[in-house]
Amino acid sequence: MSGIRSTRNASRLLFRTMRFLLLIALPLALATVSITARAQRSAPITLSGTNFCADVSGQSVTPGAPVLSWTCWGGPNQQWLPSATGARYNLINQNSGLCMDVSGWAGGPGGPIIQWTCTGGANQAFSLVPQGAGYAIVAGHSGLCVSAANTTSQGAQLTQQICNGSAIQTWQVNGLPPPIPTLPSKWTAPVTVPLVPLQAANLPNGNVLVWSADSAVSFTTGEVTPGQTYTAIFNPSTGRSRQVIVSNTGHDMFCPGINNLADGTIFVTGGSSTRLSSIYSPSTSTWSASDQMNIPRGYQGSVTLSNGDVFVVGGSWNGGLGGKTGETWTQGSGWRINSSIVEDYILTNDAAGIFRSDNHAWMFAVSNGRVFHAGPSRAMHWFDTAGNGNVTSAGNRGNDNDAMNGNAVMYDIGKILAVGGAPSYDQSEATSNATLIDISSGNAVTRTIAPMSYRRAFSNSVVLPNGQVVVVGGQTFAAPFSDDNAILTPELWDPATNTFSPLAPQAVPRTYHSVALLLNDGRVLSGGGGLCGGCSTNHTDVEILTPPYLLNADGSNASRPSLSSVPGDAQLGTTIVVTASRGMRAFALMRSSSVTHSLNNEQRRVPLSFTVGSAGEYHLQIPSDPGVVVPGYYMLFALNSKGVPSVSRVLLVH
Repeated sequence: MSGIRSTRNASRLLFRTMRFLLLIALPLALATVSITARAQRSAPITLSGTNFCADVSGQSVTPGAPVLSWTCWGGPNQQWLPSATGARYNLINQNSGLCMDVSGWAGGPGGPIIQWTCTGGANQAFSLVPQGAGYAIVAGHSGLCVSAANTTSQGAQLTQQICNGSAIQTWQVNGLPPPIPTLPSKWTAPVTVPLVPLQAANLPNGNVLVWSADSAVSFTTGEVTPGQTYTAIFNPSTGRSRQVIVSNTGHDMFCPGINNLADGTIFVTGGSSTRLSSIYSPSTSTWSASDQMNIPRGYQGSVTLSNGDVFVVGGSWNGGLGGKTGETWTQGSGWRINSSIVEDYILTNDAAGIFRSDNHAWMFAVSNGRVFHAGPSRAMHWFDTAGNGNVTSAGNRGNDNDAMNGNAVMYDIGKILAVGGAPSYDQSEATSNATLIDISSGNAVTRTIAPMSYRRAFSNSVVLPNGQVVVVGGQTFAAPFSDDNAILTPELWDPATNTFSPLAPQAVPRTYHSVALLLNDGRVLSGGGGLCGGCSTNHTDVEILTPPYLLNADGSNASRPSLSSVPGDAQLGTTIVVTASRGMRAFALMRSSSVTHSLNNEQRRVPLSFTVGSAGEYHLQIPSDPGVVVPGYYMLFALNSKGVPSVSRVLLVH
């Protein structure tokens, strides 16, 4: 019994000791938490360059109280805690414990900023995007920026507005690391062209072929149209355009498939004239009719194959709903149906059904006439176009879902970046998702990476000679023929860091029906949007981006290397000799490409191995696989030790 009593006494003593220690330690711990919390919450949000702070009106602790721009005075109603939620932040007011909120999930400009009970909703999740000397505060649900009314007076409620990089949208947010500055970059002023450039294609001489529909700023619906197309040739060097109305082919080339063929001609299929095909010859500046497709299509996916053929699939936007089985065109033989490659493989779960769900397939040519299908459906596939065709599953695109109006680009041999898009074509919230797909091993290996700063649908992606990718334009809520929720700030993705960085904003929204292409001088063309008759979103102009690799840190033009003595053509699997500035670090082939509706299945970057000869000349090895270097015209760039590219020289690879 004495042993039991001793045990009980020891237990009582241990309990009393623990209780005593807890009574001492708990207040200390709570005090530490409170001090830490106060330190974290001591974070005013200040309009850059002013003494105005984001202020909860009247020090209210009630949900719904407006957030104003007010003279900074250090009160707790002006203190905000940035609490990370993935790549975004909740901004929690210290005085009330409530979250900064876009009232009522307003999707358009003018939505008022209030405080509200923290719900975890996207209207309370803000991206803090580096901008100038501070940040743009971008609402997660709308992609619009928190904006003051002005920089000179207090009292006005904050609202969300279209992001424009202005002073009234630039905020100092304490408690965050210093902002990463916008990378050196600049845009030309908008240059007028004679039509809305909804479709665009590189030409070997550096000019760009653009076209709209049967009208310069509008289009005729249905399969029976005037059978003509407004086209123009744009010269990036002079900024001049020459318009031609093409009627001899009877083809309204609105919303088609586009291919850059192995001989440099531009092949256009379907669209408003759903069965027709036309070819533009750069050498003669003429259009001619080609073989009619077996299946009428509009909004189809289209890609040039390693053997020079063209494969198309999908396209229920025009020519009837469903049944848009794949078919392959061979020059001189016409079209044959690949009966085993049915459109079911490419479908998304679009709210509009088959009318939208088989649109704009992302496809990349690989060896032996085969195709890798990367999206926009989450499900990916390998298509073999021989005979009746064959399909093999390639799994799903990582953690991404259906991404209609997103896009994908091959930035290195067998390596693809896919970004953005939305679950449905129309009236759908875009995503900022980014996924890497590596098919270089013959299997599709995916990896989800940190997202873009902005949600984007209807954006365009352009790969640069150094492997970086410019993502330009788009809107955070997919709404055709609208510039609401437009994103004016492009992002540059760097494969070395897997991060997106902001570039200088462009002047004109580039949303639905916009285009972007790499130019022969290494800059990026961005243009178009609209094509809706008398609407305010018709953009008959283009802008040209000078990316960071062409500028010094202070924004001045970088000294560019030269590239000369390049042969006019090259055989696969051979070595060509070129002359360039000394000390070149890299050479890259960039395939001439074409784009419409955010879709460019033709562009790809092929870095080249090389050696330096005894006289300082460069010996470049052209890969032997036409699935790597799809035959056609390429821009050859040389890059120096600082990564600055030369102006390209164009050569035909066959």
